[in-house]
Amino acid sequence: MNSLKCKSCGFEEISRFLELGNIPPVNAFITKEEIKNEKSYPLNLAYCPNCFLVQLEEIVPPQDLFRNYLHLSAGSQTNIQHLESVADHINKKLSLNEKTKILEIGSNDGTLLSFFKKYSSNVLGVDPALNLVEVNKQKGVDYIPEFFNTKTASNILKDKGKFDLAIALNVIPHTPNNIDLLKGVRIILKDNGVLMMEGVYALETILRGEFDTIYHEHVYTFSLHSLISTFRMAGLTVFDVEKIPTQGGSLRIFAMKDEFTKPISRSVSDLLNEEVKFGLADVDNYKKVENKVKNYKIEMRKLINIEKAKNHKIIGLGAPARGVVIMNYIGINSKDVDYIIDDTILKQGKVAPGVHIPVKPIQALKDEKDKITFLLLSWNYKDSFVNRLKEIMPFFKMIIPFPDLKVEEF
Repeated sequence: MNSLKCKSCGFEEISRFLELGNIPPVNAFITKEEIKNEKSYPLNLAYCPNCFLVQLEEIVPPQDLFRNYLHLSAGSQTNIQHLESVADHINKKLSLNEKTKILEIGSNDGTLLSFFKKYSSNVLGVDPALNLVEVNKQKGVDYIPEFFNTKTASNILKDKGKFDLAIALNVIPHTPNNIDLLKGVRIILKDNGVLMMEGVYALETILRGEFDTIYHEHVYTFSLHSLISTFRMAGLTVFDVEKIPTQGGSLRIFAMKDEFTKPISRSVSDLLNEEVKFGLADVDNYKKVENKVKNYKIEMRKLINIEKAKNHKIIGLGAPARGVVIMNYIGINSKDVDYIIDDTILKQGKVAPGVHIPVKPIQALKDEKDKITFLLLSWNYKDSFVNRLKEIMPFFKMIIPFPDLKVEEF
């Protein structure tokens, strides 16, 4: 694949602006016996000056990332609450009813669709993870274990007809051929049907030096400009946008077929103007990212070394994709961090990709006698972790990676 060509608009002079080194797929937690067979791939980021899309230079085959998937939507209480709020928000915005037909693309373990069942029984999930079929069945969610594309959409159309609402949370940025996915959405949407998507927002994460959303699953990181360009190539129009705080900063987009779209909200033009003022088209803003990330690496390593010098045991909190990126890029390994606490049962008893730090349940902390400094890898769930830890121990310190690198005492 020509790494100099934009994977969306086809422009042939995209520019690399950040290199994070070779990193394994961030959700590929493995046993100690599997370490010898672990694969890593280059993680380089480029920018298209034509459509303003931030993208990976090299793509890992999706079947290597998603067929056996260990990230679960229900893996944290905070995410569960977010998904319930998504269902309630869309219900208020679009006035759902029992007859509303809802399709979720990248439906994972069916958590979001289980909340939509409050409003409609006509829900269908599509996701390539074969290991999640039984989980969906237990929740009573109809589930098709396939990648969503025009072929899958055509098959769904034959069997299920068209849908009123398609939802794609953090999926369109994960899909190398996302234009084909969006054309699939056109196939299965009714004329007045709506697509709602969420995805990490480049201007509030990467361009601020928050590199932890960069991993092989995130092929693209969008601005509103680049989203509109991509949607247009699939015959879809963005008619509304919201900025939301998830993943350090994300966009929530509403779109319809070009020929049937609702009037475009002022929120769209306002954010487009905001992006221009920010300097979206200024290549120098992208070139500054590398120095921000390099300086961050130096400062994080200093904090780790300071805490180790105090004879503090360092324990990771959360084993999300973002945490695996942070540890691999900084060079944090089992000599620095004794183990990682995570609630996802599928990750417990395994080691984190690349750094090979063991993952344990939170109950492991009850046997700790040493002074502890926690490395908050799930920094976007800080409040939840702090509240849980206060129930276990009277005092602890915490290294918080983002949005501002610092050490706090509790």
